[in-house]
Amino acid sequence: MTRAEEYRHLAESVRARASREDSPLLRAEWENLAESYIRLAEQTEENDPLDPIHDPILGILGGKRH
Repeated sequence: MTRAEEYRHLAESVRARASREDSPLLRAEWENLAESYIRLAEQTEENDPLDPIHDPILGILGGKRH
């Protein structure tokens, strides 16, 4: 799974959480977080050819680029 796919998967999970939220304020915050993950996915796709040397979340996603 690519980094962009990971971010999109996180966005889907967060949106599912938002759909179960009773509070309109908290639901909106979950939706904002989901949109942030979508923007990260888009940025990752745009910048993928750059292959950054320092990748702060590399270890979180399994320790290697996919």
